[in-house]
Amino acid sequence: MTARAQEPQTMGHEQGPAFEWAPYRPSGGTLRVSHTSCCGRYEWGREGGSFFVLRSTGDGYQETGRGRYRYALDVYIALAETHNAEHIRRGETPEPDTFLARRGQRG
Repeated sequence: MTARAQEPQTMGHEQGPAFEWAPYRPSGGTLRVSHTSCCGRYEWGREGGSFFVLRSTGDGYQETGRGRYRYALDVYIALAETHNAEHIRRGETPEPDTFLARRGQRG
């Protein structure tokens, strides 16, 4: 699964990288959310052997970036960086995010 710019499903307030979002559908494994971004906007989770990013919507959850650890983490970081930049543009201080410190360690 790759990031796609064609027909992205974004929320009205989102800016930045466009990823294809789909309704979250459990795959039968145990869902584990191990990290949440500033304001609770995004959650980085895993289920079985897949990793992905979740966001809450009015009718449940959507996911993007489902795949291997490194790919899902890169998607999460791109989304969280954009969200933090929105705070900075408004003169606000974003909440610290330990995953953003990993951006220099992308491999």
